[in-house]
Amino acid sequence: MNIISYLEWRGDISIARLPLCEADYAVIGCCSYFPYDGIVPESFDAQPVSLWNTVNRIKELADLEGDGRSFHYKEDDEMTQRLLNSPRFTGLQLIGFRNIIDEEKQEQFSAITMLLPNRQSIVVFRGTDRTLTGWKEDFNMLYLEDVPSQKEALLYLEESAKYTKENYGNEIYICGHSKGGNLSMYSAAYCSDEVKKRIKAVVSLDGPGFSKERTESPEFLSIKDRVYSFIPQQSVVGMLLEHPEKHSVIHSSGAAFWQHSIYTWEIRRGDFIRETDIKNLSRNVDATLTNWFVSISREKREMLVEGFWKVVQASGADNTEDLFTFKSTFNMMKSMGKIDDETKEIMSEAIKLFMKAIRKMQKDNKEVRKENRRKRRATKDLTQKS
Repeated sequence: MNIISYLEWRGDISIARLPLCEADYAVIGCCSYFPYDGIVPESFDAQPVSLWNTVNRIKELADLEGDGRSFHYKEDDEMTQRLLNSPRFTGLQLIGFRNIIDEEKQEQFSAITMLLPNRQSIVVFRGTDRTLTGWKEDFNMLYLEDVPSQKEALLYLEESAKYTKENYGNEIYICGHSKGGNLSMYSAAYCSDEVKKRIKAVVSLDGPGFSKERTESPEFLSIKDRVYSFIPQQSVVGMLLEHPEKHSVIHSSGAAFWQHSIYTWEIRRGDFIRETDIKNLSRNVDATLTNWFVSISREKREMLVEGFWKVVQASGADNTEDLFTFKSTFNMMKSMGKIDDETKEIMSEAIKLFMKAIRKMQKDNKEVRKENRRKRRATKDLTQKS
């Protein structure tokens, strides 16, 4: 069961009757990517709008006669249809939608506040979108202590908390997928004590971590017991940098990088299906790239990020979808020759370590499939004998 079939199974039971479960956070994480622009009010002084009306309007504007907006994931269209038939979510009210793309500041930020029927609220942070600005900010996280979207997330949480306290209810939940998980933890750690006391849970869905110094800070330790982090068994994004919290490793039906999509995460009775350990690619990436990043200076990390960014810019692509066309790839390969030798050496080392991890993952996966075939044959033989 994935989150779409979960909605079919439990979508008729309201959150007022049955409190939030892990699968609900996954649904909400996917909802953060919907194109709410011009539909959900940006200002907290406006009237909230229902999720049902919002989704209906999005579907109207995303069709062939609409305004050109599109969904982030191919499964979003089916998800929105399921939501329209799910009383569990249609009663949610939405307000305070922000969507900031600032190339000069290298910032990509988006958030929305969802009001639950039991007078609780969820602040939801979006992960990285298809813009190259979003990718650049993600790269910057590898060497900067703070990036613009983290500071924006803190301001947003304070603003949302003020609104809900005055108009709605006291309890706050915070949730985000990918970079949104990172923003959830950051905002919860650095918000005011008054807001922090109201936070019931912080949910990170395969979100990257922080520097070791930050995770050991009093601010992060103060929320550690309220942070719930979920990563798929072959997580890459969620294994980057350090984490102040323990992971729950869940099973995904996807392969390698595609496990980052929440739509591939498997669910049983409202909870994620657990794995006993992080598998293959996650362990290899963690043991190679992560440790290597820690070992090199912040200056070299910056050189690495800026070097890769120069290559990306040389592609001529306007967004991530255009980045891997033949023309873009050719331009990127050609630009490598213009990078200085020191930066090129650091980039080559990073690529070498990453490819080594992938090769190890492929070998491990092959051995796992071989072992599974052996077990199936043994079970079949035992059945036939009995």
